[in-house]
Amino acid sequence: MKTDKNIILFGAGEIGRQALAYYGHARVLCFVDNDERKAGTYIDETPIISFSQLKEWYKSQPIILSMDVGNSLVVSAQLEEAGIHNFKLFLDAAQLEEPVMIPTVQNAEALQTAWEGKRVLMIAYQFPPLSGSGVFRSIKFAKYLPEFHWQPTVISTDRPRLGWNYSDEELLREIPSNVSVIRIPDRVGTLRGSLSGSLEDKLLSFLGNILRHSERAHNIFSSFLQTKEGRAKLMTFPCGALAWVYDVVTYIENNLDIHQFQSVYTTSAPYSAHLAGLYLKKTYGIPWIADYRDPWTASPFKEFDYKKPEDQLFFDLEDILLHAANRSIAVGEHDMQDYIERFHIPSSNLATITNGYDEEDFSALGELRERPDKFTIYYNGILHTTPAIHVFSACLKAVQELIEKGNLDVNQVRLHMVGDTQAASKTLENRLLNSILVHSGYLSHEQALQASQNANLLLLPIGDSPLEKFIYSGKIFDYLRSGVPILAIAPEDSVVDQVLRETRHGQTFRSTQTAEIQAFIMQEYHRWQSGEKREALHSPLIHKYERKLLTKQLASILDQVSQ
Repeated sequence: MKTDKNIILFGAGEIGRQALAYYGHARVLCFVDNDERKAGTYIDETPIISFSQLKEWYKSQPIILSMDVGNSLVVSAQLEEAGIHNFKLFLDAAQLEEPVMIPTVQNAEALQTAWEGKRVLMIAYQFPPLSGSGVFRSIKFAKYLPEFHWQPTVISTDRPRLGWNYSDEELLREIPSNVSVIRIPDRVGTLRGSLSGSLEDKLLSFLGNILRHSERAHNIFSSFLQTKEGRAKLMTFPCGALAWVYDVVTYIENNLDIHQFQSVYTTSAPYSAHLAGLYLKKTYGIPWIADYRDPWTASPFKEFDYKKPEDQLFFDLEDILLHAANRSIAVGEHDMQDYIERFHIPSSNLATITNGYDEEDFSALGELRERPDKFTIYYNGILHTTPAIHVFSACLKAVQELIEKGNLDVNQVRLHMVGDTQAASKTLENRLLNSILVHSGYLSHEQALQASQNANLLLLPIGDSPLEKFIYSGKIFDYLRSGVPILAIAPEDSVVDQVLRETRHGQTFRSTQTAEIQAFIMQEYHRWQSGEKREALHSPLIHKYERKLLTKQLASILDQVSQ
């Protein structure tokens, strides 16, 4: 392969796109990716090849690992074993400050203050100032648990990992003064430390002690130890936060009196968080609750091949954790039933607590009574999965056709998008859609809620596949409480479909039901056009999703396991 271009990007994902923009098309020869399905395709006219193709013609061109830190460890070992040594990590260019690995503590005095109730140690990586759907579950539990006689001490991290970059400083105000928050830096996720030397041995020993609870897992672990690539995979198994969890456990043992806590609560993602719960239970006998915000091996977004040792190991770890916890919590009944059927977990060891909305968040907002100046269609969130982008595009196509037919006046329509929607940017290349677009980017939670209440229609793109049937999007609960009609794209009889039919807060369609989607849009458009007084939808059925009530359920579980 002869060319003046001399840089090879290994990793054809979002970070790869960033690297291509950074180095420029004139310097990038090609992408390499371990997903062989990408071979033969292109990113912005730059070809993608497989690793086997790279080995056939590679000479000495510099290779840039355009991926996250966890995956780079595996690929580095892969390249070394192939005799390729001229490579470096693209994200190193983002490290513009000296590494700081000092834990910080907020409300430290709360740990020393007398407390008449019980104490729970909450290990929640996603916690303010970080933001995202997982953060709200953790902060709301911490906010309301003291009302039910449980004082949390939260262990989190101090900044978002590279590639995530979502934070909301305003959420810090929700942390009660009697809740201590200990922030442990994530050395891998934020490029502030290496996994070399003695730490590698300590980390592998920590992981090995977890996996020894399954004979098959222990055997797979032992086989991985035999190769450099295998050891690299274990260093970020089951995810890149393994080193963070090891640092968390080390901090707890060196700085906290574990016996002052009557229970420990861990929440995933990241997957690794639950390893801390198992370790603390096995080492100190403390009751442990594991909260699974998303399914693992039952995830609709990842295909598992149990012929692959790493996928077997993932299944075995999930099995170990589910059997070890005093109580495992799922966000939906389907996930709980999955644990019963696939892992044979007794129903008495399982519970379901959905996500929800916080009434206090809405009581602080101003009610919109007057007619908005334009008919506003609103979306808030992160579009990062192919199914979500596909169905989102179907909604926009329906809007576009209505404008082209003259049913919607282009001068009277606004498409308000909040959050990270860059992955769907090509959908908006149509000049007609761009003319109605208002893209606010990331807003604080309070600002996003206010914007939703100022809208006439809320978009909720889930997907068409039966695999999405049991997915609750976290935003649906805030959408429900906003009282604005919801247009959802989701499978028939899905959990989203059931909620909307029960509450009458909106309707669910498939992406192919263009005429029906358009009819629903026009129904709401005519209401806006007529100047009809806006009455917020408020079914009493949504009250069961209120955060304080959901926290009461968690407190009840804590009471049970700590007896």
